[in-house]
Order: sequence, then C-alpha cells, then structure tokens
Amino acid sequence: MMKSARLCILLLTAAVSASPLSTEDTGDRFTLPSAAPNYIARAAAIQAKRKGWLYEEYPLGGAFYPTGALANKTIAKQQAKWFPTVVEHAKLIDAESKAALAGIIAAGNFSTLGDYAKTYENQWNMSLPNGPMMGMITNYTDDRLFSMMRLSATPYKLYRVARHERLLFPVDNAASITGGLSLRDLQIQGRLFAEDYSRLKSKRDLESTDKYGAGCQAYFYIDKSGDFLPLAVKPIVKGREESALIYTPKDKPADWLLAKMLVNQNDGFHSTWDHVGKSHSVAEISYLAAIRTLSNNHPVMGILSRLEKQPWGVRPNLQTGLTSGASFIGPQYYPWTADAAVGYLNELYLSGESADFERNYYRSEFKKRGLVDSSFGPKLKSFPFYEDASLITEAIREVMEVFINSYYPNDRAVRKDVELQAWYREAKAARVYDFPRINSRQSIANILTHHAYFNTIVSNVMSTNGIHMNSMALPFSPAGFLQPIPSEKGLTEEDLMKYMPTPEGAVWQVSTYVVGHRPMWRDTNETISHLFDDKIFLAKTNAKTRAAAAKFMTSMNDFSAEVRARAFDQNGLNRGMPFLWDALDPNYAPYWAVI
Repeated sequence: MMKSARLCILLLTAAVSASPLSTEDTGDRFTLPSAAPNYIARAAAIQAKRKGWLYEEYPLGGAFYPTGALANKTIAKQQAKWFPTVVEHAKLIDAESKAALAGIIAAGNFSTLGDYAKTYENQWNMSLPNGPMMGMITNYTDDRLFSMMRLSATPYKLYRVARHERLLFPVDNAASITGGLSLRDLQIQGRLFAEDYSRLKSKRDLESTDKYGAGCQAYFYIDKSGDFLPLAVKPIVKGREESALIYTPKDKPADWLLAKMLVNQNDGFHSTWDHVGKSHSVAEISYLAAIRTLSNNHPVMGILSRLEKQPWGVRPNLQTGLTSGASFIGPQYYPWTADAAVGYLNELYLSGESADFERNYYRSEFKKRGLVDSSFGPKLKSFPFYEDASLITEAIREVMEVFINSYYPNDRAVRKDVELQAWYREAKAARVYDFPRINSRQSIANILTHHAYFNTIVSNVMSTNGIHMNSMALPFSPAGFLQPIPSEKGLTEEDLMKYMPTPEGAVWQVSTYVVGHRPMWRDTNETISHLFDDKIFLAKTNAKTRAAAAKFMTSMNDFSAEVRARAFDQNGLNRGMPFLWDALDPNYAPYWAVI
C-alpha cells in the first residue's frame, strides 16, 4: 500500500513538471474528483493553478489579492473587458453632472431644504433615471422614515440592547417621548435598539477633511403600538465627548433634523466602505482559495465562477480612485479622508465584523443582533430588509441544495472529496476568517448560498442598488457639513442651510454614488433573476439543477412583480415606511457585485 502511494506521488510529480497543462475550463461536464476520468491530469492542472495563482497583501479591503503568471493574465483580461464600460459610465456621469449643476443654478440655487429636490428634477436621466426612492425627498421629516431606514436601507449596525448591557448614554426625558417608558424600562422589556458610530468621531480619531461630521450614538425603540421609532441621538466630536449634546424628537425641528442627518452621514460612510470588505473582499479571498484547490471541472468551482463575475477589478478601481483623487471616488464632501476610509474599512474587516464567514450568515448575524428570533422583547412588526433578503436567499439556497445533492449522494461523499477538503484547509491559510468545516451536503450548500448573498444582497443594499436612492439621498443625507457641529442647540432651518452642501457638493454626492448603479441593466440577464441563467454553466450540470434554476427564475420574476406593485396604504406607509424600498427587485438588482 505504501509503495503504491509513493508511486502515485511520483507519477503526479512527473506529470506536473512535464506537462504544459491548460488551467482553463475544458468544456467538459462537471465531475467530482472520484469520478474524474484522468485524475492525475486533473491534479496536475490544480498544481499548475497553485503555481500561477498566489497571494499578495493589498492595501484596501483586508483580504489577500491574487498575483502570479496565471492570475495576472486573468486580471488583465478581466480589466481590459470591464474598463471600457467603466470609462463610458464615467463619461456619462460627467456629462450628467455638468447638466445637473447647470440645472440647479438655472432653477435658482438652494435657499431652502426643499430646494434640494432640484438636484434630481429632470436630471440623471441615464445614471439615476427615477431619482431617489419614492418618499425619500418628500417625507424625510417623518421620524418613521429615519427609523425604518435602519430596518431596510442600512440594517448592518443596528442591534437590540440586552437587558444587562451597559447603556451608551442617558436620556432623561425618555418617558415623555415613549408614553411613559423610561430608558431602563425599554431596555428591560427588550424594546430598546441602538447604533454606535462613536469610532467616527471627527478630528484625530479618524483623519478629517475640511468638512464636518461626528461619530453618533443613537437609540431606537418599539413603542406600545409596535411601531419602530427614533428615541435619541448623541453626536460626539473629538475633544468634546463630555459636553456632547443629546438630541430627541422633543427638540426644535432643525436641531432634531441635524442630529438625524449626522446619523445618516455615519451610516452612509459605513455602507460605502464596509461593503467593500463585507461583500467584495470576503468573496474574493474565498474564491481565490477555491481557484488554488478545486479543478475547473469541479461543480463547486463551476458555481463559484458563475457567482464571481469579473471580481478582480473592483478593489484596484477603488484604490486608484482614492490615491488619485478621482472625482467619483474622492472624499470631497466626506468629513473623513481617503486614508481614514481605508483604515476604517480594514479595521472592520480584520476585526471579523466584515470578514467572518459563517458568523455572518444572514440568519446568524441578525439573530446575534437581536433583530430576528430574539429571546426577549417584542418582535419587529416590520423588517423590510430581512423580509426581502430572506426570500431571495432562501430561493438561492434551494437551488444550491439541489445542485449539491445531485452530485453527492450523502454527507460521507462530501467528506471524501479531496478537493473540497483541500479548499477548507486552503481557506484557513488564506485567512478566510471563520470559514466553516465542509463535512456535509448542507454545509457546502450553506457556503455557496452565503457566497451568493455577498453579491445579490449585501453589495446591492450597501452600494449598487440602494445607497444613492435612499441612505445617501438629499437633502436628508448630506455626506458632510460645511460648518462645525454645534455645541449648543437652537438652530433654525435658515441656520441649518449654512451646513448643507452647495450645488457643486450636491452634484458631487450624486455623481459619486451613481458610479456603481446600473439602471440600464433593469430587466436584462444581468439581474438576480438570471443568477443561474447561463447556458454554458447549465449545460455542464444535470437535469435536476436545470429544473431548480428554472424554478428560481420563475419565483424571482413573481417576486419582482410583487415589489413593483408595492404602494402606500391609507396612512401613507408601506410596511411601516413612508417610502417605497425596492433595492432588491430581482429584475433590477444585479446578480453580481459590480462597481
């Protein structure tokens, strides 16, 4: 037995060193290693990939980036294919930016908050044809819009405050806001929620620009009727921590609006940069580990390659934009510099908050933060993000389960797949944090489902289809302010206008955020409905997989029709929101993480 094993190793080594084997897809049907007609050649091709796809440190996004002869060839090919599209999109945005600025000035500039609607009126006809989501411009003074954004547009920092958790700050008049419940009452009853962006304190905590912001802490609560509402905001500026003001809905309208805008700035900055680590980086590194261990004819490699369409241009494009100060990426209105953005992104990634793989399965993550299946407190009456995301993600999981079960008759077959087990070991070496053991059919289906979740859900909500239409829509969410954060209350709307972006700043903000938007892909095969709709990929699978893919498309088309039929009820609300949130329309949102 020992002699036989040594002979196999010698033959394999000879094959690797003697054969200029292609590492490209052979066009054959997907097969497991145990069923490969010539496993020595297959193993040799993997070894060639290991030599040609190596790891290198990368300054943006925490995760390793590929290098090596084969990697560099693929990267160059992908970027050559994608870069012309990026250039054309940039030219379009540049032309529309100039037209928008001229339109704002011709319409009389900005003198009131309502004038910021001019930023969008009859503008951005190609890059943002429908403007922000319905209600974002007209209903931004409604507190329910602010609170429900946390349950739709920006759900990734909100958490339910545990019964014995230390409170972020006191709210002495909480009972007068909540109808009799003190802050401690809310906490004990499981009705208290929070966001903590104190890390974003401007001036020295993160390197600042000539614009102004603050690191906010905020409370939200479930009231006695079940509505999810804002309670208080504490903006924190470096050096003024002890004198930080606490704002509530009982304050004057301009003061309270300023506080809500500051939280929106935090959420917008967080989404902008954390999405790189939470979707692109963690997907890229697990995919790179797969490239180095799975045959191109392995079914799992086939599905990963479908999910990861042109992944290698995203971080270089962002890095180039940051270092060169490109107009669509640079921090012209952020209170924090490009270096601060990179540091913040890498800190979130390396801490595991962005990068943890299994712990960030969507069910696990939102349960951990007490937003679903909480062990105490009332259930959220409406959680639009989770409702839409879970429907799509579970439909994806169903396809993945059929796909995996069609190749593996049982869990033992998964454990005996030498390539899958090599992927698990490689993921650890590649610093894929919290990558799960691959010991069952369900475990690999979960991994693939989560991989799809990066692109179809996280990237779309935090960037592509969401951020410019809700969490960074003007006037409610300016990226930065022109005046220092006040040390006392008493603002009027006229005072608040002095803080707000100029027409040039408003146009910069829209042009910066529509870079990743692809409205021209609406109702095309680039959308979530077409995630598995690839003839070459499906031809290499089997009848069960093709049937599951067809069922998925049908269910996504049905869900798209449901999303597009959404309307306001007699109270001017949709799922408790005074705006229509449609970031995950499967026939609008791309299936891949585009930038």
